[in-house]
Amino acid sequence: MSRRKTAVLLAVVFVVVSAMSAWFFRSNNSPEPPLVDGDGEPYRADGRLLVLIIGEDNGANSNGKRVTGRSDTLMVASYDPESGEISLLSIPRDTLVEIPGRKGMDKINHALAFGGVELTMRTVSQFLGIPLRYYIHVQTDGFKRLVDAIDGVPIYVERDMRYTDRAGGLYINLTQGEHVLNGEQAEGYIRYRGDSDLKRVERQQKFLAAALKQVLKPTNLLKLNQLLRIAFESVKTNIPISVALRYLSLFESLKNSNVTSYTIEGNSDVWINGINYFEPDRQKLEQLIETYFYSDIDKQANQQIAVSIVVANGDSASGEQVAQLLRKHGFRVLGLEIDERDDYLVSQVVSDSKEKALAVAQVLVLHEVLVEPQMDSSSDVVVTLGKDILP
Repeated sequence: MSRRKTAVLLAVVFVVVSAMSAWFFRSNNSPEPPLVDGDGEPYRADGRLLVLIIGEDNGANSNGKRVTGRSDTLMVASYDPESGEISLLSIPRDTLVEIPGRKGMDKINHALAFGGVELTMRTVSQFLGIPLRYYIHVQTDGFKRLVDAIDGVPIYVERDMRYTDRAGGLYINLTQGEHVLNGEQAEGYIRYRGDSDLKRVERQQKFLAAALKQVLKPTNLLKLNQLLRIAFESVKTNIPISVALRYLSLFESLKNSNVTSYTIEGNSDVWINGINYFEPDRQKLEQLIETYFYSDIDKQANQQIAVSIVVANGDSASGEQVAQLLRKHGFRVLGLEIDERDDYLVSQVVSDSKEKALAVAQVLVLHEVLVEPQMDSSSDVVVTLGKDILP
């Protein structure tokens, strides 16, 4: 699997937007979704934090009208507070996947145009086999404005790049050599597709590393208010204040350049009905997911924990996928129940044992558990699924 040790700008976006989210919710007194009903003692499960980062293209059609764009960049950012490691998993935009609710296979970047951020999250979650709750959605215009605001990004362009897409509003005209790319040129550099999707991902990582160095210059740090204003206008996130404030140790990891990026391996020369796709190597992807997300899971210890699942979000598919994920990591799933209610917002893990509850929360990447000493259940742990669990 491709692995590159580098601090990249998307990690900065990851951290800054988390901080922005905390500030936004606090300043607007926005209420957070409550835990599901329960009289026990709540505990925070400050395990791994996963965030889907979506970069959207401009979405113009042949008539120049604005339409919903496609995801031009897809990354899953992961932060492990115990090790202090930040990891970024890049997903090629042409990856051939199943998009929930659509017939046949399609490119993963089409999910955004078909169903927005929610469908994109569902698609990525299903493709990788991991739960996703949080996202950061960045639009192309905001990206260009941010690059211009930091006075451009110095970078060596490795080849001549020329491409015109009038319908998409993309004009690329770059020559090989050293450049300081402005916003429009930077968009062209990271979106150029004259070689391959994998090369394109490599360029994005290279550019973002250079952009980080530029952002951290003292003259640009003085522009923090301006950069945050641009970000607020062009970046959307659902990271709540409680989560954002608990993970601000991300800053220390960035300072120590404790960031690793990964790219999915596969075949980029797959053609179906005259359309080029990227077909991931499923075996290597499975290995990557196990190493990248679940390397510290104790499957042997989990075999001693019996779990019941209650679906309270109106989506039985989410229950089946959670059951499959828990079994895969050693837990004994005793049953799956559909609750009469279907409006729970936040999923929750309940047990009379804090340790057992946290073991389940770790696999499901949930951040709240409830300990009830007098819990009336034949299982050790009960998982109630809210609308934040995506099938």
